[in-house]
Amino acid sequence: MQTPINAKMVFDEGSHLSAFRLHMWHRYRIWLMLRTILSVGLLLAGTIMLISQGPHPMAILMLMIGTFALVRPLIWKIMHGRNLRRLPGYGQTVLYTFSLESINIHGEDREATVKWSTLFESITTKHGLLLYHAKKSYTWVPCEAFDSTEDFDQVCQWASR
Repeated sequence: MQTPINAKMVFDEGSHLSAFRLHMWHRYRIWLMLRTILSVGLLLAGTIMLISQGPHPMAILMLMIGTFALVRPLIWKIMHGRNLRRLPGYGQTVLYTFSLESINIHGEDREATVKWSTLFESITTKHGLLLYHAKKSYTWVPCEAFDSTEDFDQVCQWASR
């Protein structure tokens, strides 16, 4: 039997905003690439139309929509940070204890046990581990939370089973 592996972190924006980016890329990769290409195309077409025809309403509309589509990820990031700050466990230290069968989560005022088999999906990245409870609900454990890279690699193996 393997010995349990601990990971300790503070649940705050610093530890979770990069996870939001990874989650979005994992779930909506094609849409994000399409949106970026379309928004750059709209900006380019709007600029060309503005230069060739002057201040035409369609050119201005294209520039506005293209700009909004490019700025939208920043807006999502701000909204996600705001939602994190509203959660009850924000700012608390969380200890994750990983074993071959389950994950024990110990917060300052909450405790939970999650079996690997009940997870919807687990995604290993070079920055950490995304553990999905449902399609859009996830727990993020950064690799810095582990004592060593060997511990992180072992937990990644358990997650991939």
